[in-house]
Amino acid sequence: MIDKRSIGKKVLIGLLLFLPLINQAQSIGSYVSGYKKTGNQLTFTTSGGEVKLDFCTPAMFRVRASWDKKYEADEHLMVVKYQFPDVKINVSQQKDLFKITTDSLLINVFKAPFRIDIFNKQGRLLSSESPSPQQNNLYKKGDTVICRKAMMLDEHFFGFGERMDFLDRRSKKLKLNVGRGNELPYIVGAYNILEANYCAVPFMMSTRGYGIFMHNSFATEWDMGESEKGKISFKAVDGPMDYYFMYGPDFPAILNQYTNLTGKSPLLPEFALGLHVGTYSGGTWNYESQTSTQYVVAMAKRFREMGIPADLIWLDSTWRLFGEVGGKGATSFEWRETFKNPKAMFDSLYAMDYKMV
Repeated sequence: MIDKRSIGKKVLIGLLLFLPLINQAQSIGSYVSGYKKTGNQLTFTTSGGEVKLDFCTPAMFRVRASWDKKYEADEHLMVVKYQFPDVKINVSQQKDLFKITTDSLLINVFKAPFRIDIFNKQGRLLSSESPSPQQNNLYKKGDTVICRKAMMLDEHFFGFGERMDFLDRRSKKLKLNVGRGNELPYIVGAYNILEANYCAVPFMMSTRGYGIFMHNSFATEWDMGESEKGKISFKAVDGPMDYYFMYGPDFPAILNQYTNLTGKSPLLPEFALGLHVGTYSGGTWNYESQTSTQYVVAMAKRFREMGIPADLIWLDSTWRLFGEVGGKGATSFEWRETFKNPKAMFDSLYAMDYKMV
C-alpha cells in the first residue's frame, strides 16, 4: 500500500532543498574550449555556457552570454541594424587570455574566470572586469542577468533617458522602468523625482570615452558605484545578457555609433526648436474649477503683446476630467466642463500662429 503522507513529505523536502538553488548565481564560468571565428563573430565556449562577441565596427562590438547556448532572434524595435561590413580583427591565443585587436581597440579576454578588459589603441584602459578575478562578473540569478565592471577613479556617467534627478550618475543607483515612482520623501507634485521615468533608455556614456547599450527590453537596474565601491553593474529582470560596447572617445562620436545602431531621429520642424510654454489653463491640481478656455487665449495674446516669441503651448493635465477609479492620474480624456468651447480656443490660438500640444 502506498503511503501518501510519506510521499508528500519526500516531495516537500525535495522542494525545500531545490528552492535555494533557484536563486544561486550561475556564473558564465571559465573558458574551456571551442574558440571559433566566423566573419565578425568570435565564439567562446565556457564552463557555464557560451559568450559571443560580434564586431560591428572597429570601435563597437556586441557581447552576448548564454547559459544554454540559445540566443534570441533579431528584433527591430530597439536595434535597426545588425549587418555590418567586415571588420579587421586579429586574435592571438595565449596561455591565460585571448588578445583581440581592431583598428580602434585592444581587448583582453581572460580565460579563468571569463572576463573582458578593453583598451584603446594607445593602451589606455577604458573598461575592466579584472579587479575581482575570483568573483562573478557575468552571471544570472534566477531569470535576472547581471554584468559587473570596475569603476575608474576619474569616471562619471551620463545618459539613461529622461530623468528628473541628477545628470552625473556616479555613486548612484537607478531603475529604468516607466512610471512616476512611489517612495517618499522625494515627491514633487505627482512624482518621486529619484524614480520617475517616462522614457527609460538603457544606454549610458562614460567620461572614460565609451558607452554601453543594454539590448534588453525588460526593466533594468544600473548600480553606478552606490552599493559597491569601485564597481558598477547593470542587470535586467529577465531576457538575455546582451549589450553593446562602443568607443568614442568623445560623446558625439559615442552617440553617433549608438544612433547608427538604434536609428537616427528625424529632423525636427522649426517651431519645435522654439520656445515652449506650458499652462494649467488657470487652475492647477486641486484647483481645476478655475480652468477656462478664456485663460489660455488671454495668456497667448499677452505673450504676443509683450513680444515673447513663444511657438508652442502645452495644455497640461487640468483640461481633462479625472477618473473616479485609479486616482488623479486616471482619465477618460474628456474635456472638463470649464472648457466651454475648445474648438474656438484652438482657432484663436492657431490664428496667432501657435502650435498646440
